[in-house]
Amino acid sequence: MTQSFDISKFNYCSTGFGQPLVWSHGLLGCMQSEDALGIYAWHRFPKKLTLLRYDACGHGLSASSTNKSNYLWTSLANDLQQLTLNVLGNQTVILGGQSMGCGSSLFAALNQPDRVKGLILMNPPTAWELRTSQRDYYIKVAKAAKMLGGKGLAKINAKHIDRMLPSWLVDAHKHSVLGMLDGLKSMKRSSLEAIFLAAAENDFPTPQQLAQLNIPCLILAWDNDANHPLSCATTLADLLPLAELHEATNMADVDEWPSLIIDFCLKLA
Repeated sequence: MTQSFDISKFNYCSTGFGQPLVWSHGLLGCMQSEDALGIYAWHRFPKKLTLLRYDACGHGLSASSTNKSNYLWTSLANDLQQLTLNVLGNQTVILGGQSMGCGSSLFAALNQPDRVKGLILMNPPTAWELRTSQRDYYIKVAKAAKMLGGKGLAKINAKHIDRMLPSWLVDAHKHSVLGMLDGLKSMKRSSLEAIFLAAAENDFPTPQQLAQLNIPCLILAWDNDANHPLSCATTLADLLPLAELHEATNMADVDEWPSLIIDFCLKLA
């Protein structure tokens, strides 16, 4: 755990009362980009539950860093724990996140299993052998990010949005998917480079560590996404003792995810 923590460096929002869900977004995302995409429907989250969302270090409106180590999932887990402690005190919480947020949530749960009542893992990213095979790719993107900055990367990604999301989701949200990139546009070259260099080193906890997490876990995954392969989600479901996996193959399935998240949290509350 880091010794010093400045909560003023983080953009966060806490709503509602009751059992808290602390939600962490994905790589290059932020609260704004999640709201733009629209599949989370956070406006429907019941007020009798607490929802704590935030922009991770270097993302959205939170302060950035040029230090690669600050973007390692273990470091993001420490930020998550400290932010939760500062905002919610010593309450037991449900941790959830999308992609990168899965990594920070898992490491935070391993750090303090007694304080975590449940886990929600949406679109788990590449891990283990698949993660290793992507390291060279992340290093190349880090070099490109240093040259192009957030606006340049956003322009490139806008032309290839179909490579970032399943085609059926892009078709269903044609008018909102590009809003995902709004947060990326303001990101600095130096912090983007550090973010992708950290991505090249990041990986999930070991299978042996995950098998120790006797915590109810909801896993939400979709198919046809190379950056979030279904195989990683199914492996997590096998490794985590109390996991249930919901696979989406179309937009109707994804439309059920907000209700699945709410029901999971209410059950644990």
